[in-house]
Amino acid sequence: MATESQRSLVGDVLAGTRRILASAKHRVGITEDQNNLMGFAFVAPNILVFSAFLLGPVLYAFYISFQEWSILAGAGTWVGLTNYVEVLRPLPLAYTGNGLTWRPEVLTSPSANLWWYALKNTFVYAIGTVPLQIFGGLAVALMLDKRVRFKKTYRAAYFMPVMLSGAASAVMWRWFLAGDGVINSVLPTFLEHNWAGDPGTALGGVMLMAVWGGIGSNMIFFLAGLQNIPEELYEAARIDGASAWHRFRHVTWPSLGNTNFFVFVMAIISAFQVFGIALVFSEGGPVYATTTTVLLIYQRAFEEGAFGEGAAMAFLLFILIFSFSYYQYRYRDETEVDY
Repeated sequence: MATESQRSLVGDVLAGTRRILASAKHRVGITEDQNNLMGFAFVAPNILVFSAFLLGPVLYAFYISFQEWSILAGAGTWVGLTNYVEVLRPLPLAYTGNGLTWRPEVLTSPSANLWWYALKNTFVYAIGTVPLQIFGGLAVALMLDKRVRFKKTYRAAYFMPVMLSGAASAVMWRWFLAGDGVINSVLPTFLEHNWAGDPGTALGGVMLMAVWGGIGSNMIFFLAGLQNIPEELYEAARIDGASAWHRFRHVTWPSLGNTNFFVFVMAIISAFQVFGIALVFSEGGPVYATTTTVLLIYQRAFEEGAFGEGAAMAFLLFILIFSFSYYQYRYRDETEVDY
């Protein structure tokens, strides 16, 4: 028969267990008057699939980044941070006896460091495409949001580039921009140029192709945002004598705050992950002019067999994109337009 002290000990253990469970429920959002077990049951398959097919391979790639990996042997040799050092060295900023020294050749010469050169190409690509994709999509959406004839036809025409595969678009634009392509056939003789084969203009060709395809996808998001703005706001602004510009500035633009944030973040992420069109358009050439970070990762890992360095590059890019996304979510204006 259990003694009084034993029963007291069991009671204390059960009470402690209940407190731990109550604390755990509070942390995950389960309250006494709310049972979320059914919700967890619904999301469990997605969590399992995510863990098995996305999170697992990502963690395994992170493990490979610390090794000199051989895909044929299915094993590697532990090298620690050597892959990261090899990728980043030499740095654009070097410390000397006189302090920090800027070395621009690291960014401008692929022979100095191909990672930094590809990262520079990616930044140039993002700066040149993201604003045009966003404001171009907004302009088209504003035009098609009005009562115009053949509105559905225009929407389909602007959205058509999105329906094409990246490979098909790259092949088409390479044909347009070749030395004997369509663009040169309509230009004066003194303006003819091999736009796709010149290192100075090849990246511009990829950027032009990205803008052509990105405007249509952003147009859809902006159209959805515009159609959710109540017409009463515009009517009130007209009654107050607001011009078209003031209606856009004080009604349309603030009401598109969430849409602007989503489109901007997704456009930046997409720009830093550009791969397919650069690969098909020129395979990173000529002279690495269109080599982006993701294309370099692919070439280093799957063409050269340096899976360790490729994985290290992938995680450096992940840190860059994650830092930008976190900064945007952390410091963006949290106010939303409610009606």
